[in-house]
Amino acid sequence: MGSYTRKEAVDILSRMLEIYSPTGYERGLADFIYKLLLDHGLNVRMDPVGNVIATIGYGDPKILLCGHMDTVPGYIPVRVRGIRIYGRGAVDAKGPLASMISASIIASHCKLNGTIILACVVDEEGGSKGVLKLIEDGFKVDYAIFGEPSGTSNVTVGYKGSMHMKLMVKGMGGHASAPWLFHNPLEIIFEAYRSIKGGIESLVDSNDKFYRYSVALTIVKGGVAANVIPSEAEGYLDIRLPPGSNPTSIYEIVKQEVLKIISRYRGIRLDIELLGSTPPYEEKVDSVLVKAFQDAIKLELNVEAGILRKSGTSDMNIYAAKMGVPSVAYGPGNPRLSHRNIEWIEINDYLCSIRILLKVLSNFIGLDLNEVYRVFT
Repeated sequence: MGSYTRKEAVDILSRMLEIYSPTGYERGLADFIYKLLLDHGLNVRMDPVGNVIATIGYGDPKILLCGHMDTVPGYIPVRVRGIRIYGRGAVDAKGPLASMISASIIASHCKLNGTIILACVVDEEGGSKGVLKLIEDGFKVDYAIFGEPSGTSNVTVGYKGSMHMKLMVKGMGGHASAPWLFHNPLEIIFEAYRSIKGGIESLVDSNDKFYRYSVALTIVKGGVAANVIPSEAEGYLDIRLPPGSNPTSIYEIVKQEVLKIISRYRGIRLDIELLGSTPPYEEKVDSVLVKAFQDAIKLELNVEAGILRKSGTSDMNIYAAKMGVPSVAYGPGNPRLSHRNIEWIEINDYLCSIRILLKVLSNFIGLDLNEVYRVFT
């Protein structure tokens, strides 16, 4: 029987943080993880889009551990300061991914009654082509855990869905000294945004933001000079969808609001384009997967597990909605540090998350925790 030390686990996280891997540039990290898993004797391969996939054990049940290798742009120097490790991706989401890698390596040294599939995927911060490849290849499992920061004592059961849309306005344009002669596309963008926002956000009245719609104007483009009414403008909308929502019906509301705007202006063209959408997802709180995390967190930390529902989206939305697999997200790190210019994770929380993952796995694939503790020294 082999061993895997806490120092090794921390060293792996540090090495992963040192390899800069913004979306589209994951190959260096993928090569590192591939060699690491190969050196530990795991059955590992790299698929055509760059995902690194390892299989541990065999038979049912099958559990997917899925974390993403890419980060948002912006390198943060890697350093250890006291109880913390700093670096881009420490929270989102190399910390959670490293805990899954460590748990998989440890489990590979133990007897299993089932299969762990570890998927280190690309492009989560982009178009999710990594998880879409898993779906295309038919990665059907019994349970799925996604590596995202929840904090060690919490488990994430839901993410909102999203729609991204572009508004395009075209008009005449003219001299800014006589604005009453022209319809200003920039002003119409803002008017359309307010109208769409009001129409969608009024659909649900709830004190819980997770169950409400939200509409944000994120980018506005237009104008050629300070003294010219522009002839065209663009606006980009980010729409967040609560569970149970239908993207098609939301798109129809947007079209109706646009038609109202167009009817008020002559000589103006207002078009909309749906750039992409992701379905919402919420796992039942009384599912066996959530219960396994609650029990593991209570056993490890002696606290009641927090249940999180997030307004963002993740690969979990896409996979769970398409494959119909019970899914949650879990990982160390404070979610509020995601995408910021400072990211850090507490070393003990990271190590704790590895033990919690192993306790969860023991509920499904028969890991002997005494054997685990002999391996994870």
